[in-house]
Amino acid sequence: MSSRQSEHQLAAILQSAVSLYPVDDNSASLQLRSIDTTPPAALHPYEPIAQDGIIAAWEAGKNIHLRGRAESEPGATVTLTFNGESWHSTVNQWGYWNASMPPSVLHGLADGAYSLTLTITDKAGNSTDTQVEFGIYVDKTIKPTLTVDPISGDNAVSVAEGIYGVDVHGSATHMPNNSHVTLTLAGKTYTGSVNGQGEWTATIQEQDLQALQDGVYSLKVSATDPNGKTATTHQDVTLITHVSSLPHISFDKVTADNVINKEESQNDLTFSGDLSVVVPGQQLLLCSGDAVYHAQIGSDGHWQVTIPASDVASFIALGEVRVYALDGAGNSTDAMLELNVVTKLPDIYYEINIGGDTTLNQQEAQHDLSFYLEGVRELTINGKNYTPVDGTVTISAADLQALPDGEVSALATRGDEYGNHDTQIIENLFNVAIHQLPTMTLNQPFGDGVLDAVEVNNWHLIQGSSTHLEQGSVVTLTLGDQSYSATVKADGNWSLTILAGQLAPLDDGSYQMKVSAQDKAGNVATAMQPVTIDSHEAVASASSEPAGTLLANVSAGSLDHSDQHGDASILRGSETHYNASDSSYTLADHLQQQHPLQTVV
Repeated sequence: MSSRQSEHQLAAILQSAVSLYPVDDNSASLQLRSIDTTPPAALHPYEPIAQDGIIAAWEAGKNIHLRGRAESEPGATVTLTFNGESWHSTVNQWGYWNASMPPSVLHGLADGAYSLTLTITDKAGNSTDTQVEFGIYVDKTIKPTLTVDPISGDNAVSVAEGIYGVDVHGSATHMPNNSHVTLTLAGKTYTGSVNGQGEWTATIQEQDLQALQDGVYSLKVSATDPNGKTATTHQDVTLITHVSSLPHISFDKVTADNVINKEESQNDLTFSGDLSVVVPGQQLLLCSGDAVYHAQIGSDGHWQVTIPASDVASFIALGEVRVYALDGAGNSTDAMLELNVVTKLPDIYYEINIGGDTTLNQQEAQHDLSFYLEGVRELTINGKNYTPVDGTVTISAADLQALPDGEVSALATRGDEYGNHDTQIIENLFNVAIHQLPTMTLNQPFGDGVLDAVEVNNWHLIQGSSTHLEQGSVVTLTLGDQSYSATVKADGNWSLTILAGQLAPLDDGSYQMKVSAQDKAGNVATAMQPVTIDSHEAVASASSEPAGTLLANVSAGSLDHSDQHGDASILRGSETHYNASDSSYTLADHLQQQHPLQTVV
């Protein structure tokens, strides 16, 4: 509610009272007055206490004054209150006021920030307070201090950090609010101010950073307290704010041929190279997987680091190394080194074909043996060295014949253009079977080697023996244009049966009965026996005479007979006689069963 509304409300109340209680004698009259409830405008001193808001030691013995002009009516009371005490003055007819307090109020107060209260009270009793801040710094024994926070967090400014300039922060003691702090860098001055919490900030502009050469500088920070005492501190700061200061990383050859071979991977391995520039705090890191190594860097930018033998294999396993160049300001550049690592020789490959297999027999040993071989520089067989020519190894017949029977193993000496080398045994390169050759025997066939007309119609068992032939080896017997087969038994013997009449187609004459067999290597064993075929003389011819007649066509002197009807005498060979009578059916039948090709009844 406004003061004017209050006055109207009060007048209405009083008017009602007069109506209720009239005065007859006119001895009294009702008077209405307005009531002022509006507070006066706040006081605003012309200047801070002690001109700068700071009471210094040299000002501590003087009264502390505040003055100004009030917007309130003359006669208003001005009260200054501090530390529980108050002092009063009055606004003069022109509206000016002047308040002060004695210096004694400062006794016992510690240096620091304080506030007092200015109160203006008008004649109606309305009042308004104003707080006035000021500082007391009267103790000359206290020295101000300054600290500088790490610039950019690490006292180094990188390219990225310097793009927009750098704020420098710190703190101060015994320094009033708004006190000036001066920074000096490379001859140029920058100004900051202290806030109410004793913290200060100053800014170095980006153009100033770019104007400075990269390097290490000393930053000077100073400030003076109200008593004229100065605090100074220094802070080294590394400035690397130019892209041109970021080094290019180059690499030397890791090995003479820049290929890491097996032997090199098992020894200490040195990486080296150069940096195009070297700046303060320069570091170089070599990284592979989780492994990190720090290189040594010379003043000329040459760097190197040695990986111990125990770590080399794992360090180069990825086939690349990442290198990081770091400087004291936190700038970084990196480069990738791809490694050429060849620690394994290619597998040995060869192709051997000795007559369709890989076993050398006696016949094959009479000729040189050539075969294809890959991945070998020199091959040693039976103490003799062979060098492949365009991938082909040739073993002379003489060398082949000097090999013992059995599996042939070879010592392969391998190597490549990168310096890898080793030896490897090639087991069972091929087999040799040239010394223990198979043999065969053939027993005389037909008892006497002669097959006559009677024997040609008998079964005949042909037998023999063998050595160095496996059980089951096939034995082939040939006689004339006929051939027969048998197999070798576990004891080396063999046999076969020629059925009756199977040899009948052979013409009479002299023959060689031959048996042959070969071992797994293809070595052939043979045996022969002379045979005479004499089976076509004294052979009866078939007749178309009626049954009951015994006929024989024989050579002169081979058959005796009489003219008696029904009687016959047949000479078989030169020894056995068969006599028959009365048509001799029984004898003929017997002869037919024994020699069906010689007699017919």
